Amino acid sequence: MALKRSRRIAVDLFCGAGGLSEGLRQAGFETRLGLDIDPRALATYSQNHPEAETALADISTVSGKQLLRLANIADVDLLAGGPSCQGFSTHGKRIEDDPRNFLFKEFVRVVDEVRPKFFLMENVKGLLVYSKGRFKNLIEDAFDRIGYRVASKTLCAADFGVPQLRHRVVFIGTRLSRAELSFPSGTHSAERSHGVEMSQYVTVEDAIGDLPRLMSGRKNTRMEYVSAPTSEFQHYVREGAESAVTLHQARGLSDQAAKIAKFVGQGEGLRAVPVAHLPQRFKKMRRISNGALRRDCTTLYYRLHPARPAYTITCYYTNVASGPFLHPWEDRCLSHREAARLMSFPDHYQFVAPSFPRQIGNAVPPLMAAAIGRHILGLLDMAELPRRRAA
Repeated sequence: MALKRSRRIAVDLFCGAGGLSEGLRQAGFETRLGLDIDPRALATYSQNHPEAETALADISTVSGKQLLRLANIADVDLLAGGPSCQGFSTHGKRIEDDPRNFLFKEFVRVVDEVRPKFFLMENVKGLLVYSKGRFKNLIEDAFDRIGYRVASKTLCAADFGVPQLRHRVVFIGTRLSRAELSFPSGTHSAERSHGVEMSQYVTVEDAIGDLPRLMSGRKNTRMEYVSAPTSEFQHYVREGAESAVTLHQARGLSDQAAKIAKFVGQGEGLRAVPVAHLPQRFKKMRRISNGALRRDCTTLYYRLHPARPAYTITCYYTNVASGPFLHPWEDRCLSHREAARLMSFPDHYQFVAPSFPRQIGNAVPPLMAAAIGRHILGLLDMAELPRRRAA
């Protein structure tokens, strides 16, 4: 009879509210430590991951030895994290010399000092192509110098059952000579693939259709679900949750946003609004010099389509003027719980006030993290299989 081995050990740097750790937990990892510089996000992490130690610290001030001591471990199977590289984000101004763009160097340093078997680094997709791939090459060269093979790929969260078209670049690296470097295959697609057993993308309605309506600005802290789970995703998010919905709160629209929203149908944005009803600043944005409609700003005031996944949920989901955050059926922004669901957080996952949007919008979608985590577990097992047979 085969002996049951202990769970693989992970450490989560830049852990935020814990989306990555939640996914790794679902995959089968035991995360022993979460580190972050944001005390509010770390409070949320601690509440939802009581089995893990937490460290409120600037990564640049912490050594690998200190991390191992804080986690009470001698070695690490997986060192994971998403060092901020917001200067590359396609949702903001790209600033090459933004100091956050170089936090990856601290991640590399810790990998060198801790020497995990594998590492996982997640980041914005703009990093992969910015400056013709210069920063991607810098990262890969840095890992190569410390003896780690590395591979990178852009993954879409919707391909792994997340109801959101969120694209992120993922770096996977290892020091194990026998380990393969590869990425998980998607389990979902926009359309069913011929000859391949894949589910269709999880839609907005699949994700939030069982949540009660709020009627613009309603502030109830606990509300009843409106139905039993009607989709596989709803079964997933409601497992282990209470009978009442929490954090289902959303603010109403400004007078200007309310006027615009009346013209916006499901799957439409600012460009659906007649020019005569646009505020002056948006009228200037509608056409370029040759008279053609501009192709940017198409997701401003965008109303989510219930039969499609959402676009990327950012920490601005409470501001419909900033992106695709109009509720599909009501004239309001998304609630915190709706945004958390579109990120694939289970309903039992609680966020500690304040700064809910920052915690949710900056997280790694747990279902995407779980798929990557399961894949890395397989790579670890295969890499160590010959040694186990010899033993």
